[in-house]
Amino acid sequence: MARKLGSKGRSWRWAGPVVAVLALQPALGVLWKAHEAGAQDQESPAEARKRVLASIPADPAVLINVTDREMPASPDILNLGKRSTRALERCLSDNVDAGIRETCAILLGRLGDRRALPTLQTALADWEAGVRREVIDALRAIPDRSSYASLARLFQRKDEDAANRAAILGALGALGDARAVQLLRAELRRKPNKDQPDLRPQAFAALWESRQLMAPATLVGDVSSALRSDNRSLVTAATVASAELRAPQLVPALIPLLEAPESPIRNKAVYALGRIGDKTATQALLAQLPHVREARMLNNIAFALERLDSRAFYPAIQQLIEHKQAVIRMNAAFVVGDVHRAEGLPLLKKALEDPSDYVKTSAVVGLGKLGDPAAIALLEPFVQNPNLSIRQEAIYAIYELSGRKRSDLVFDNLFESRNDLVKKRAAIALGKAGDPRVHDYLLQCLEWNQCPLSDVDGYLRASKDPSTGGRLLLTWVRGRSDLAGLISALRPAGTLPLAASTVDSALARGQLDEAEMGVDLLGDLGDPSIKERLDKSLANTDAWLRVHSAVALARLGDTSADARIFQAFDNFPADWLPMFAHVLSRVQEAPVRARLTPELEKRERGQDVDEAMAAAAVHLAWDPDNAVFRMLDGLASQSVRERELAARFLRTNRTDRVTWLLRRALSREPRPYTRDVLRKLLDVRSEG
Repeated sequence: MARKLGSKGRSWRWAGPVVAVLALQPALGVLWKAHEAGAQDQESPAEARKRVLASIPADPAVLINVTDREMPASPDILNLGKRSTRALERCLSDNVDAGIRETCAILLGRLGDRRALPTLQTALADWEAGVRREVIDALRAIPDRSSYASLARLFQRKDEDAANRAAILGALGALGDARAVQLLRAELRRKPNKDQPDLRPQAFAALWESRQLMAPATLVGDVSSALRSDNRSLVTAATVASAELRAPQLVPALIPLLEAPESPIRNKAVYALGRIGDKTATQALLAQLPHVREARMLNNIAFALERLDSRAFYPAIQQLIEHKQAVIRMNAAFVVGDVHRAEGLPLLKKALEDPSDYVKTSAVVGLGKLGDPAAIALLEPFVQNPNLSIRQEAIYAIYELSGRKRSDLVFDNLFESRNDLVKKRAAIALGKAGDPRVHDYLLQCLEWNQCPLSDVDGYLRASKDPSTGGRLLLTWVRGRSDLAGLISALRPAGTLPLAASTVDSALARGQLDEAEMGVDLLGDLGDPSIKERLDKSLANTDAWLRVHSAVALARLGDTSADARIFQAFDNFPADWLPMFAHVLSRVQEAPVRARLTPELEKRERGQDVDEAMAAAAVHLAWDPDNAVFRMLDGLASQSVRERELAARFLRTNRTDRVTWLLRRALSREPRPYTRDVLRKLLDVRSEG
């Protein structure tokens, strides 16, 4: 394996030492090969990796002299958690193999152990650009203001790799440091230089991460300047930022972008204008309608106009409903339906008379979305239409407008169809309304893996048919591990011994994911007789299996498992904590939650933001009304990492209760930045 011993860009006064080093390379190569050959004589690569892995927690120096042959796999090192931090630090400092140093830097970033910060900051001076890049990314993953000076010095070096300089900007943006904001703003204002790559888009992205440190007027000014720049990537990013800021001051810079040659910029500018809601943009949007040549732009303009001025929207959209080109009429009908306003009824009625079946179909779908039962009479004539698409959509539209009372219409005309796709769609629709006539079909559809679980889960959970649970249990035993949640809800006879045997079988075959799902199911069943078998998994070398087992045991009343849960929590890589939170959130039993909550609250208040927000995410799943305040504090934090994690966990928890709490929080929130994020979170929920 070739190894670089020098570095680029050295002055000629170092020529003598460099020549001397190059002259030594053959000898160094011989020594290296002799070292590897000696290791090969003693043990196999698998044995060597196993030996090194076992030594990592106790011997910080064990990775200094390892080669690729002896280096354990990254997942195995991560499985040790933060017990591997010291050895990885020594590896980054003292291993001469650049590739291994890169790996150690990556793993330190994924561990998120703040004890490694001094070592990572020192490693920014590494000779190899690839190593420096991984160190920069690790410092971004463990953001700390103490990293500013080292990162800023490296950025100022003219001989630094261009990709690394771009990565440094991202790391600076993650620090949440006022000094970094000054540097980023200076880079954003820098005029492009033909001798240096244009890093303004990266500076803007980093600045956007740190925007809470900026005065609102300053931030709006920088976004406005970016909208007017000559860098198209920067303009695109600024249009996205404009939609989130919703500042009327940005409208003058956005309007010229309606005629940008790039479609993404045009569409994002229209979307931003709609979100801002300033009526001064109405005429500019209306002026674009006759020139639109793409469906997405048409839809975006229509939605923006509807938000800005509905009185201007309907005359404008009527012109499109009557357009000479069918594709525009079709999209106009679609937009009218998606607006969900009764004023659209006359326009869609006209579209029902269109000679194009595509336009008719779009109009039929649109009428179903209006929510006006008066549209049923308009749709009835299309129930027997010879065009299958029109016929289907008319039936579904009537079904929805009737409050799902016209189930016979769907059953007789669509479920009885010989077309498999038509039949399946009808069965799923009827299943969501709890129609018992489609039970056997949906159960078989799931057994054959032809229906998504999400489409039938609620229906089968409510099933009163005694055969449902047994058939699903049999399907689960045959390998459908995704059915574990459904089975834990139905609890058919014989589940406990089958689940226990499934775990035993999965462990014997080394199928750890399957074993973990089985362990979760055993925890759901709540039978303490299984505790002894779960105890065996606590000694497994796999950290995840130990966590799943500890959580299951805690649910079964084993209080000694509580300490194991939090020991794992504190040791886990930061990278793994979101999934850890998901596993712990499975706990449903009120006494167990009450037992574990004090330790969660303790970590919520801790300095480690990854642990704090993961603990808050579990608490949110258990007690959203009280836990949401910690999440709101996270959204308003000065720490970029904490804000990102709070937003991530709030996006993940899609329960109706959390949605209601976010709406209430938005109505009361005085902080501009936090209001922006709450609006964005709610927009995603409504659009998703």
